[in-house]
Amino acid sequence: MRDPIQKREPASHPSNDRRLSGADHLTHLLEHDSVLGAGRRRVCRWLHRRIAPVFSRVCESQVRFREDLTLEHAPGTASATTLVHCLAVTPFGVFVVNYYDWRGEVRPGTNEDELLVIDDLGGVTVHTSPLRRAKPAVRHLRSVLSQHDCPVESIAIFAEVDCRLHPTAPDGVLALSDLHYFLRTKLLSFRATHARYLDAARIDSHIDRTCGSCRRRQSR
Repeated sequence: MRDPIQKREPASHPSNDRRLSGADHLTHLLEHDSVLGAGRRRVCRWLHRRIAPVFSRVCESQVRFREDLTLEHAPGTASATTLVHCLAVTPFGVFVVNYYDWRGEVRPGTNEDELLVIDDLGGVTVHTSPLRRAKPAVRHLRSVLSQHDCPVESIAIFAEVDCRLHPTAPDGVLALSDLHYFLRTKLLSFRATHARYLDAARIDSHIDRTCGSCRRRQSR
């Protein structure tokens, strides 16, 4: 299961882990997972608060959100689930929204599945593109919502501090300040190809029935 959060966690100490055994070691692992889970939930809540006003303006408040969602798209496999920070259900499509706190300049990589991060000293790190990471969730939702003719896309929101997006960064790789314009272009594109808007409440209910349990917060 891949978590989209790219936070700098404290390094683990194998020597400390070796001193734990049996039930103590299991307790240590569970506590570690609990800390990571709590951190992820804080990120999800923060992201929801930041993007909700933007979506509401573009959608005239006809948008529903789900946060900290686990999508099971490949049961029984090694990568059965994908974690999603926020899911926005709008009258013109569903958006898988994740937050990344990479630091440096983000540039396109040698292929569409990679991004380069160049730090202040010129060092280059190759990362899997957030859009590639979200592909399993996007494919699953497109399949689930195929009967609704509902577009599904992914958005990666990057840190506003110490992160610079190159002008050629892929569509969907955004700073928060880019989100309003991005959504307007998606709305206009939808209007040009569809006779009527989607029923966001109906689609949200369909996701609820088919994609398992998750915490949901609705914007009205």
